[in-house]
Amino acid sequence: MDWFAGLNVLSLESRRSEEMETLIRKYGGVPHVAPSMREMKLDLTGPLAQFERDLLAGDIHAVACLTGVGTRMFLKELAARDPRHLETLQGVPFVSRGNKPAQALKTFGLSSVQVPKPSTWHEVTEHLMATLTRGQHAVILEYGEAIPGAMLRELGYAGIRVTSVPVYRCAFPQDPTLLAKAVRDVVLGGPDILLLSSGTQILHFLKYAEKLGLLEEARAGLNRLVVVSIGPACSEAAADLGLRIDLEANPHKMGILVRMAAEHAPGIIAGRLGRAG
Repeated sequence: MDWFAGLNVLSLESRRSEEMETLIRKYGGVPHVAPSMREMKLDLTGPLAQFERDLLAGDIHAVACLTGVGTRMFLKELAARDPRHLETLQGVPFVSRGNKPAQALKTFGLSSVQVPKPSTWHEVTEHLMATLTRGQHAVILEYGEAIPGAMLRELGYAGIRVTSVPVYRCAFPQDPTLLAKAVRDVVLGGPDILLLSSGTQILHFLKYAEKLGLLEEARAGLNRLVVVSIGPACSEAAADLGLRIDLEANPHKMGILVRMAAEHAPGIIAGRLGRAG
């Protein structure tokens, strides 16, 4: 099998950019990896103090953990304030959006219920609504971007009190040169395939395109690409931004993402060219 067969593959991966580049080359693609974001830690002093007060008052009835990174950051700082908080948390139900937050909790001696796949905010919301009653209080550890307004509205309609804690935010890279180049390359029709491993990646891509005054041109360029998503949460975020997803990895892992793209994207491109001809 020729796999990518020399096609140009754009990835907006940041944290694992070198691994992504290696995988694309392994499957015969020409990698164009443009880190799209950096994790910017926020000051947790105020949220931690409020969490402590609520915890000691017995007024936290569930904690929803949306990412491993955010969960680990929050618990590390909470334990630094008073290690006894981890013992108190043994009596608090934790909900994990997937395996990574569940593993992060385990490192602090805490267990959780993992919501069923596809493990989006919808499943987290459904679990909280099924296990909490009106007037009870859920704390949601945010990740990257603010949690969806629809999630807050649904929980609010159910009478569940919600505190969202923004543990970190995603900002543009310190050096956005590669991201700017990626935007211009998409406008000029350079890449053939786009790999997305988070919804924040495409959000930042479009925000930077707008910053360059190329938003509409970038959107038109994206519509020409075969876009491959790592999973439902990523696909949903991209769809909310008006992007068409052609393929979705299952299971939702980076290696599977690249392999699926290499296996199926060339055929999609060939089919489009055939129709155009």
